[in-house]
Amino acid sequence: MLLRTRITLIVGTALVLTVLGLGGASLLREQLLQQRLTATAVAGQTALWNEMLATESQRLEQSLQSLKAQPGFLQALYSADRATIAQALTHAHVLIGPQEPLALMGVISAGSEPIVFGTEPPRPLLDAVSLDRALGGEGVSGLRMVAGSTPVMIAAHTLPGSTYPIVLVLGRHAEHGLQRFAQRSATSAHLIDLHGTLLGSTDSNLWQRLQITSSPRIATYQQHQDKDHTYTLNSTPVTDLSGHPAGALVTLADNTHEASTRQFLDRMALISTSLLMLTVLLGLYVYLGKNFRTLDNAIAALQALARGDARVRLQHAGNDEIGRIAQAVVVFRHSAEELTASRSLRERVRRRQERLIHTQLQQLADATDMTSREEVLELLHNGEPHQGSAASEDEEQLRHLAAVMGSLTQRIIGQHQRLSTMIVELREALVTKTRLAGLEQELQIAAQVQLSILPRHLTVDSRVQIDCHITPAREVGGDFYDYFVIDAEHLGFVIADVSGKGVPAALFMAITRTLLKATAVFVTAPASCIRKLNDLLATENEQMMFVTIFYGVLHLPTGRVTYVNAGHNPPYLLRLGTTTPLPRTDGIAVAVSDGFVYDEGVVDLAPGDKLFLYTDGITEAFDPDGQEYGNHRLEQVLQPLAAPHCTAQATNETVLADVHRFERGAPQADDITCLCLQYQGDTSH
Repeated sequence: MLLRTRITLIVGTALVLTVLGLGGASLLREQLLQQRLTATAVAGQTALWNEMLATESQRLEQSLQSLKAQPGFLQALYSADRATIAQALTHAHVLIGPQEPLALMGVISAGSEPIVFGTEPPRPLLDAVSLDRALGGEGVSGLRMVAGSTPVMIAAHTLPGSTYPIVLVLGRHAEHGLQRFAQRSATSAHLIDLHGTLLGSTDSNLWQRLQITSSPRIATYQQHQDKDHTYTLNSTPVTDLSGHPAGALVTLADNTHEASTRQFLDRMALISTSLLMLTVLLGLYVYLGKNFRTLDNAIAALQALARGDARVRLQHAGNDEIGRIAQAVVVFRHSAEELTASRSLRERVRRRQERLIHTQLQQLADATDMTSREEVLELLHNGEPHQGSAASEDEEQLRHLAAVMGSLTQRIIGQHQRLSTMIVELREALVTKTRLAGLEQELQIAAQVQLSILPRHLTVDSRVQIDCHITPAREVGGDFYDYFVIDAEHLGFVIADVSGKGVPAALFMAITRTLLKATAVFVTAPASCIRKLNDLLATENEQMMFVTIFYGVLHLPTGRVTYVNAGHNPPYLLRLGTTTPLPRTDGIAVAVSDGFVYDEGVVDLAPGDKLFLYTDGITEAFDPDGQEYGNHRLEQVLQPLAAPHCTAQATNETVLADVHRFERGAPQADDITCLCLQYQGDTSH
């Protein structure tokens, strides 16, 4: 490749890299500008949404004042007269319904059932926090998801009642606010819930056509393409009247003209830059070709001198580059004569150097490992040059020594690299060992802390006998049991199994146990207690963990057990030689879905009857052959234990001993937990 071609390519590459660098800087600047634009758009949309909420709240306040001014309306509220209330709504031109100015109206009193107009069946108009605020005399207004899927703008006022205060609630469907918001912002407005479901829209066809998937919890500003139209999407999270996340407000603005103009300018800039680069490179190539012609002549003269033609003369002389090349040719001719004179001297010196190198190579070979040493020595002794001219023999000897030195160098480098790698791996192994020792110690402490929170006192009342056991599969586990006195006549007991194993399950277990025990003190009914626990755990359950629970409440004077089975293995009732599993209550695991209503079961215990509660670590234990322990084997073990004289402790010990015999040393697959409760009856007589 000619020198001028290489220079042209180098300059061209530099130009391309410069253009790419400028393009990258421009792209970075555009991204920073996009971030600022996103923040500005989100702030503007949030301010406009808050203004719309204030306007809607003002309209609802005006409707509330109009209603309170109606003759007999307040008396109808106090007497809960639905007919008079409906008549007052009509006289005040407060029309209820999705297509009317108002969506719903409700009257909430702490001493009676709420009265609701506009929803069939009636739905809760306020959550617990907002209702407490309203009953306390505070004005409540804002967005509310009625029945979880109907967005309504709510305004509530408290009226004094004869016995309890009365909360008057008016709601306006969010569609009206969205229409006003869309007119103000010159966009199409859409409201989605926390699951991304569309609740309200000013242009539902556009929403379905674009098939938008947006996270309702994160502010978003992005572009969407629909055939030949470009839309700008701006998503802003919104909250309900309690301040909790309720969904997101999404707007779509048609920016087709701006996008097409920008694309046209980008294409023109790219074409102009390309033409400019081609023009510069072509001019540079022509200029270099013209100025390198004299250099080509100098190269031809040097080639003639290399062939031994001393008659060659350069036609150009001077102080420029070509003149300096001619001077170098004269020096080169004189140096060649001196080189011939000193060749014999250098030959003797070279032979002494070869012997010295040969000796040094043997010493280096002795410093390597045994295998490499033998191979290098074999190369040194078997590398004698073939008979021929002196020059060829010298060249071959030098080539042989160079090959031996190269091989020895590679072997020494390889040996050094292996040693360095072994040292690095040894250091990393020591660091890893130290970390593992620390983690193991922390897990042991966590296991001790986890076991310490479980109850240890086996006697809580003389009318009942309880024995419990837990063996985690790892250092910490997800199973737990508990029993506690609710009041003088009721005893609560529970066994549970958290999904998963290890530290996450242990943390979820501790949270579940704490919430259950705190809730059971105030909510005696098992179904209500588990429902409350389920709502608490299902909220913000990002890890999607769940727990199966069997929770029962024993009435100590009568032996009646009211229980809830939330997806857990049914316990066994041991009574007079019979072993019967308790009927299920068809409840799902806790923390799967909030708002689930649990059913209760009832069983009456006679003195001497026992309840055996367990987790699936018992029935799903495996022996070395891969066979499962199973429910049938457990029932066979429990059958002879269903006798009044057999204690709860003996029952647990017998079952656990049979499971360990069945496993025959196989590794434990899951946490093993059991609780045996034996009702003694009234022992005072």
